[in-house]
Amino acid sequence: EPGLSVSSKRAKIENNVEEGDNDDDDIALALEMLSTSFSIFDWHSSTDEDKKTKPDEEGKRYSLTQIPRVLSTIGDIHSHCGKFGDAVDAYCRALPYRENAWEERQKPGKGESLSVDDLKCQRLLVETYALVAEALLACKEGEDVVCANDEDKDDDTNGATGKVLVAAKDRVDFAESHYATAREKLQDIVYQMGKLAAENVDLGDEKKDIGYLVMMLVGIGNKIH
Repeated sequence: EPGLSVSSKRAKIENNVEEGDNDDDDIALALEMLSTSFSIFDWHSSTDEDKKTKPDEEGKRYSLTQIPRVLSTIGDIHSHCGKFGDAVDAYCRALPYRENAWEERQKPGKGESLSVDDLKCQRLLVETYALVAEALLACKEGEDVVCANDEDKDDDTNGATGKVLVAAKDRVDFAESHYATAREKLQDIVYQMGKLAAENVDLGDEKKDIGYLVMMLVGIGNKIH
């Protein structure tokens, strides 16, 4: 659903578990539908000159906002199912879209004052870095971080089958790197949030979502240290 933070999405998943709706068929169907959504948004966002039908600019901009949301949701489902390698893969694929979205908002001519939407865009970027770190730390110690990938399978993965994303010896280092980036960028978010609050700007649910992100990073930091 548009606009759902990580905390809201995870609460929704947990609620479904309590209601007994989390069977394998439902999860497989959800992932299939999300994969289809990704393919559709990816087509509308690309600029392939060979296309017979060209996507319009408005559709392209909208699709670019939806792709990281779809990928992050896929990552959340994999994480919930304990497939942390697949979760790492999905979150990492979402990162470039989040980074590009934030860079677009920082271009000259966009205005010096930061809006709540700008703050949300920045928070979603930091949140994705945190999700990568969290999923990496959840992977099994001493094993390569592997995701299921039919196009590039590697059987020499410490007993697992799939695509190696991160070698076992580098797993914690990669997690620390993403955590450090998230923590550094969070400082700017807190500063900008303070500026908006000083201007009596209504932050709405963004204040709560940033608070959850802070607690999320505290938890990741405790796991690392």
